[in-house]
Amino acid sequence: MTLPAADTLPLILASAATGQALLCLLVVLTGQSSPLPRHWLAGLFGVLASLAAGPVVVAIQPEGVTPMAGLVLVGLYALPPLFWGYVQALTRADRTDRSAISPWHLTGPGLALASAMLVWTLPAGSVDFILTTGELPGGARAATAVLAVFVLVIAWSFVSAFYVWRILARLKAYRHALHDHFSNTERRELIWLRLTILAIIAVWLAVMALLVWDNLIASLAVPPVVGSVLIMALTAMLATRGLSQHPGLAATEPVAEDTVASPPDATATDDLPAEKYRKSALEPEHAARIAARIEAIMAKDALYLDPNLSLPRLAKAIAVPANLVSQVLNQTLDTTFFDYVNRCRIEASLPRILAGEETVLTIALDVGFNARSTFYTAFKAATGQTPRDWRASQVAGPG
Repeated sequence: MTLPAADTLPLILASAATGQALLCLLVVLTGQSSPLPRHWLAGLFGVLASLAAGPVVVAIQPEGVTPMAGLVLVGLYALPPLFWGYVQALTRADRTDRSAISPWHLTGPGLALASAMLVWTLPAGSVDFILTTGELPGGARAATAVLAVFVLVIAWSFVSAFYVWRILARLKAYRHALHDHFSNTERRELIWLRLTILAIIAVWLAVMALLVWDNLIASLAVPPVVGSVLIMALTAMLATRGLSQHPGLAATEPVAEDTVASPPDATATDDLPAEKYRKSALEPEHAARIAARIEAIMAKDALYLDPNLSLPRLAKAIAVPANLVSQVLNQTLDTTFFDYVNRCRIEASLPRILAGEETVLTIALDVGFNARSTFYTAFKAATGQTPRDWRASQVAGPG
């Protein structure tokens, strides 16, 4: 079978996107990536492969348009809960797999599968006729199938928006939890995942705008290669970053089970310390004593010099449960563990910055930072100036 030149590029890109997703699926299933999010990644790559394979299947088997039309909707409804499960797995505080999503997350894919099965019962050629002419071939069954698919396509936009909101809220809570437990969050941040979700939002808005334009203003044909390109881009992002990403809150050393808390549900008020510690019985006098012990151990032993200092390690050093240390930092000292340790590091760097005898990188690494960039960010947050500007202002004096 010889394809027209105009059909060659879409088919090549669809084949490439399918092969890319299947290769990533094989890597996940046979590789040694973190066991916690592995099955979620496998699900994502599997769904992306099925979505990309549509043009390939239809080109090989033209009558395959009917089953593929149903599977596309199922795949689209499966993506949001798979993303949610993956984000849950990455933001858990332990390495045990307790991240299985609730059965209600299967409602969307289940309804999509039911509508797909209804589409599959239509007479041969019906789906192709509907897609080509935009008209119903006649009969109650065809009308019911089209109505069900139409309702689910519209509902998918709202379902996806709900999942995006929950994922972004979960990532925000996760970032707060990182700052409560680690002094160095550089390799634990999920900025790439947040950017991926924002890119998906941008694409979704563009698709909505195109649909509005196509239906209300003028006919607008979307090039068939767009879907394949988007799938390849999403697959590449998940492959390059997702395959090497480990749960950031998982403890790096043996600690009690309540030492590192999992970020709350996306709807929780994680950024409100008063709400988070509402059930705590910590008295103000006890909190003040713990705060004094934190300040003393930091001044005496300079724990902040350890670039991998964590809340459990600080709690062990002062013999106080980690949850109480976190509460004292948040409520009594009005800071997070991350900000408190970085403030200590910046204070230790000031005399050496003023002396001007060492490079900024040397000083940054010596006081506990892992990179020059993070030192600059923390220094400017603490002083409002870069190290060079701060030194110049100190040398110049008040006058």
